[in-house]
Amino acid sequence: MLDKKITDGTVFVVFDMEWNQPFPGKAYPFEVSSLSGEIIEIGAVKYVMEDGLPVYAGDFSCDIKPEKYTKIHYHVKKVTHKTNADLKMGVSLKSGYQAFRDFCGDEFILVGWGNSDPDMLKMNLKFFGYESNLNCQFLDVQPVFSLFSGEKGHQRSVEFAVDYYNIQKDDTFHSAVNDAKYTGEIFNRIFINNNKEEVISVIEKSALNPDIKREYTCVGSEAGSMAEALDMVMGFNEKCPICETVFEKKIQGFRIRKSYYGMFFCHEHGDFFARTRVKRNKAKKIYAAAVLRFATQTDYFLVASKREEYDKYGPQGAPPPPQPVKEIEVVDEK
Repeated sequence: MLDKKITDGTVFVVFDMEWNQPFPGKAYPFEVSSLSGEIIEIGAVKYVMEDGLPVYAGDFSCDIKPEKYTKIHYHVKKVTHKTNADLKMGVSLKSGYQAFRDFCGDEFILVGWGNSDPDMLKMNLKFFGYESNLNCQFLDVQPVFSLFSGEKGHQRSVEFAVDYYNIQKDDTFHSAVNDAKYTGEIFNRIFINNNKEEVISVIEKSALNPDIKREYTCVGSEAGSMAEALDMVMGFNEKCPICETVFEKKIQGFRIRKSYYGMFFCHEHGDFFARTRVKRNKAKKIYAAAVLRFATQTDYFLVASKREEYDKYGPQGAPPPPQPVKEIEVVDEK
């Protein structure tokens, strides 16, 4: 398991990418799903931890010349303001990615806003025949911001977070290096505006290995009752999906309303969040759908809050809040 311990000297590389898209309905000599976007720009900002705080240590910007999607997609043009002429000015993906890795150094934690950038990077590397393992930890700073800003559960944009921290908007958005700079400043402000030891603890628990599948699912068959539906998929949450080692239980599984929650631990691969929900299909038949994923700090808070509700109210959960009584308007008939 890659090291997630954060100490002075730990390097964070906050990065962002822009990519072009295939035109809908156009025939390509390959399966478009294997390259849903082609990278056209990489931007990054480096921070090094000093005295428990991230300190700026340089930035990186590189335009990539696409090989497959060489005409700018109208949506990409609208967002990035790039043109067909701009797409001809970059370097190859191989050269650009190598320069980016040289900038990152040997040991670093990659940081981004959302999970789409590392997934897109890995897709591009695999499609063009390069080593696709990133061999680093990745931190999605979006839920970390949501947690510390009181926006827990909401997926906010970079611009929302910039406004939240009153960060000056000197540069336009949707340029890879500019968005990386804004994301880096948000990352920095999270430390400045909160207890840094608490922030470090949250980050250590939230950073994940992007080279390992993050989420696993299991859908059960139709069942005659909620208990039967849950029994059909319950064994799915007993073993690590990677090494099949039997989990240790960090938070014992419990059912509240129509969902079953738990937090489990594998010595090799870390903490896993588990949730199973009982649903109905179009035929109104009951079935259960289970999800097992690497746990982030948001998951810890979710399971802890549900467990607290369970301990107080039992499997039925908290009663719904009372509905306000509508006043009846009396009309004076005169």
